[in-house]
Amino acid sequence: MPDTPTTTLDITTTAPGDEGPGTTSTTSGTDTGTDAAGTTTGATECGNGVVEDDEACDDGLSGNDNNRFCTADCTLNVCGDGKLFVGWELCDEGAANSDEYGSLCAEDCQPGARCGDHKLQKEFETCDLGLENGGQKGDNQGILCDTSCRAQQLRGFITNDGFTGALDGLFGADLKCKAAATAAGLASPERFHAYLSTADVDAKDRFDKVVASLPYVLVTGKKFAEMVPEQNAAGPLGEGISVTEYGSTLYETYVATNTAPGGISFSPEENCLGWSSAKPDYTGRVGFSALPIDSPDAMAWQAEQWWTGVKSRQCDKAVFHLYCLEL
Repeated sequence: MPDTPTTTLDITTTAPGDEGPGTTSTTSGTDTGTDAAGTTTGATECGNGVVEDDEACDDGLSGNDNNRFCTADCTLNVCGDGKLFVGWELCDEGAANSDEYGSLCAEDCQPGARCGDHKLQKEFETCDLGLENGGQKGDNQGILCDTSCRAQQLRGFITNDGFTGALDGLFGADLKCKAAATAAGLASPERFHAYLSTADVDAKDRFDKVVASLPYVLVTGKKFAEMVPEQNAAGPLGEGISVTEYGSTLYETYVATNTAPGGISFSPEENCLGWSSAKPDYTGRVGFSALPIDSPDAMAWQAEQWWTGVKSRQCDKAVFHLYCLEL
C-alpha cells in the first residue's frame, strides 16, 4: 500500500524580543471563535429576525422601525419613549408628555387637553368650539368663542342675599356685587357692578362702556340678553335674571333698581336716600326678578317690565337684592 502523502505545516517563530531585521514570524490557521469549552460564540445582531438574550424583539431589518412595534434598536415601542408608534399612538413627546393643560401630548400618548380640542376645560376656558373657535357661527345660543377659548359674552346674576336700603350708595352696591362674585368663586369678580339708579344717575349710564354687541348670560351659561341696549329697552329674555352668583334659581324676588324701562332713573325720591338709608321713612323702587315661563303672570311680567320696576318697599326691610352685571 503506497504511503499516504503527508503535508507538513512549518511555523517559524521568534521569541519575543528576539526579532531582528529580516526575521519573519509566520502563523497559519483559522480563528474558530471558540470559548474555553470549545463552543462557537458570536456577538448578537439586532435585525437578524431572531430575538436574542439582550433584545426585547426583533422583526428583522425590514420590520424594525422606530414607528413600529419593534424599534430600530430591538426594543419595544412604548408610550413615553419619544418614538411615535403609528397606528397606536397619536403623539409621543417622550419625557415632555404631560397631563397638564396645554400639553402637546398627554401621558397616555393622546393629544393633551388644550384650547381647540372641542372639550371645555372649565378651569381654563369659558368655551371651546374646536375648529369654530374664532369663527362667526357660535354655539347653540349664537355666542362666539375666540381663538383663546374665551366666550364673547358678559355675565350677570341676582344676589343670593337681600339687603336693607343702606347699601352705602352706588359704590357700596358695587362692592356687594364684587363680594358676592368673590364668595361664589366667579372669575374676575371686580368686573361686576350693580344695575341701579339714584335720583341723578341712570343705570344705563353706568354701563355705557359695555361692548354693545356682547350678549349677557347667567353664570350657568344661559343667555338672558342679546346686549345691554336691548335689555334696557325691552327687558331680559326668557325668565329673566333668575340665577344667583352660586347658580341657584331665585324667582319672584324684589330687586333694588329705582330704574324705569330704558335704564333711566325712575324717581328722585324712591332710592332710599341715594341707597344710603335703612330708615322706614324712606322707600326704594324695586323690580321683580324673574318668573317661571309657565307662570300665569309671565306675560305681564315681560310686557310691563316688572323686572326693573313693580312697586316700592320701605328701606328698613332686608328685601333689596341686587342685579349684578359684568362690565
